[in-house]
Parts: sequence; structure tokens; C-alpha cells
Amino acid sequence: MSPIQEEAMTSVERVMTALKLKEADRVPVWPLIDFLQVQYYDITAQEMIENPEKAQAAMEWIYNEMGGFDIAMAGGGMFMQYFNPFPDFFSIFYLDWRLPGRMLPVNASPQLYERALDDPLLKPEDYDRILNEGLFWLANFNRAGFKDLMTIPKIAPKVAENTVKWWTHFKVPTFNDGAAITPFDLLSVFRGSTNFMKDIYRHADKIIEVSDFLIDNVILMGEYGPSQMGGKTILIGGARGSADFISIKHFEKLFWPYFKKMVSTYVKKGYIVQLHMDTNWTDRLHYFKELPKGKIYLHIDERTDIFKAKEILGDHMCIEGNLKPSLFRLGTPHQIEEETKKIIEGCADGGGLMVGSEIPDDAKLENLKAMIDTCKTYGQYRK
Repeated sequence: MSPIQEEAMTSVERVMTALKLKEADRVPVWPLIDFLQVQYYDITAQEMIENPEKAQAAMEWIYNEMGGFDIAMAGGGMFMQYFNPFPDFFSIFYLDWRLPGRMLPVNASPQLYERALDDPLLKPEDYDRILNEGLFWLANFNRAGFKDLMTIPKIAPKVAENTVKWWTHFKVPTFNDGAAITPFDLLSVFRGSTNFMKDIYRHADKIIEVSDFLIDNVILMGEYGPSQMGGKTILIGGARGSADFISIKHFEKLFWPYFKKMVSTYVKKGYIVQLHMDTNWTDRLHYFKELPKGKIYLHIDERTDIFKAKEILGDHMCIEGNLKPSLFRLGTPHQIEEETKKIIEGCADGGGLMVGSEIPDDAKLENLKAMIDTCKTYGQYRK
């Protein structure tokens, strides 16, 4: 275990400084850790979701084992994610998620089973049903039940307690306290990606009509959790609006107006907004300049050019990324150190950078430690 060294800034101060596009004492380091502790600590993947006390202890363990880092997951937060009673990408009440200890072994990571072409959750004619009845008729209890709904009020206060502990005791921001999804992405997972890609040509007007109908309530559903638990950060994902899925033409019509409204509304209400943008966004980074300045951080993976992101958005929003997750399993500490230095050299000047990655569940701890230590030493703005 590495001792937590006292630094010039707390993680809260450091991240908030980066968010405001200023230089902190050093570049914040942001490992997105889900189930890594299962490999090294006495906890199962099922307990990581369903036992907030053990999940919090496991996150505190890896935080101390790594000598500290700058964003953490509150214990029990994943339960509130997967057992969200509102429609969302992770909600087991709406989508066919296989969870550890249920459809999967207790140490398996959750898996989304996206319905086949001939049996989607949503049929083309159901667009009109949404307009008439909303979304809640889509709820199912095949993977979770009323007992799980009744458990939410028991676990939620513990998640809130753990969230406060990170912000006040450890002085570390929490990764996300709630999540929101655009109508575009929500309809995509209900229809299945292949069916939906056809719909954007065959039923574009209907997608727009449904998106217009849903957007205000989708925004309210996304902020419900954080508003009730004192959370500060809302994650908005948008993988299926990227260049890997749709053209700029469809992006402008079907995705961007609703995404922009969601982000702007949350910022106006005082939330920290994390844009969790998997896949390739390089050719549409300039659109993000339409979003509020200095209030957002943009998480990108290795598919998006982080140096281009810095060039286009460096004076407008904080960028977080973008080491390849596979390096943490297959690479060496030296490779991690070199890749981290490359990102710092190309993107750190002027502030507004956080270095990080989604950490695979089978990552090597020495590789995770290499990213963290490199940010703490090489990423200093003032020696």
C-alpha cells in the first residue's frame, strides 16, 4: 500500500480547477474503475453492486493501495445505476442486462443482451405507442422484480452517505451520481442497433417526433437520483451519435439538438456534467463549442483524437482521456508511463486536462499505478 502523499491541492480543488480550464498543481488522474477490486480484494462482483458497505470498502482499499487518485465511485452507486427505475442505458427494468449472481456467476461483469433483429423490445409501430402512452409500458421484471424496487430506498441513503464521504472526508469527487441518456440512444437500444440504423432512413420523422415528445421528461429522469441524494455529477453518454454509427446529417437532425438541450439544462441547474463519449467523435468535436464553457468535462476513449480535441476545445471544455484500456491488461508500466507522458505533453498546457481510462476488470495493478504516478510526477505544472 502506498501512503497518500499530501499535495498542494485536494482532488476536489484539482478537478474543479481543471474543469474551469485552469492549471492546477498537477494534471488530475481519472481511472474509471468498475469491478477491478474483484480480482484483488475479498469481494464479489455481485457484492460490488448489491452491498454498498463492502463496495465502499473495496473502493477505499484500491484508492489507498494506489496512493490516491482524483475521482472515485461511491459504494453502492452501481446498484443505483443498474436498478434505476427510470428508462436508461443501464436499467435492468427496461433492458436485458445479465447481472452477477443472477443470470451470471457471482464474479462476472454485467453484460447487456441486445435483442435480436427479429425480436426487438420496440417494434416500428411502437413509436406511436410511446407518443400515446409514454415509456413506462416498456418496463419488465424478467431480470429484476418488486423486491429490487423495494431495496432502492434502503440502499440509496447509503450511497448518499458514501458520496458525501468521498467529497468531504477524502476530498475526492465522485465519478457520477446519476446518468442521463438521449432519446436517440434510448430508442436505439430499445430497437436494437441494426434495426435503428434502418429506422433513421425509414422513420426519421417519427424519431424526431418521439424525441420532441420525450426530451423534457428524459431530462427530469436523469436528474432525479442526484437531486434526491445530494449528488453533483450527471453522466450523459452518447456513443451511438458518433462517426462510428451515423453521418453528420443524421447527427445534426436526430442527436445533437436533444443532446445540447440536456447538457445546457443540467449546467444551468448547477450540475457537473460528464460527457461520456465512447467511440469516434473526432469529426464532430467542433459542435461541442456550442455547449456551456468551463462547466463540463469530455471523456473520450482512444477512438477520438485527444490532440485534435485539445486543439478544438482546449479553451472551451476540460478533456479527459484517453489511454487504451487494453494497455492496462496487456501492456507494461513503461508503456503506460510513455503513453501518459505523451498525452500530458500534447494536452496539458493551459489546464483543462484530466488523464484517464476505463480500467479493465482484469487490469494489472502495476499498470494502473504507473498512470497514477506519472500524472503525479510528470504532470506537475509547477515544480
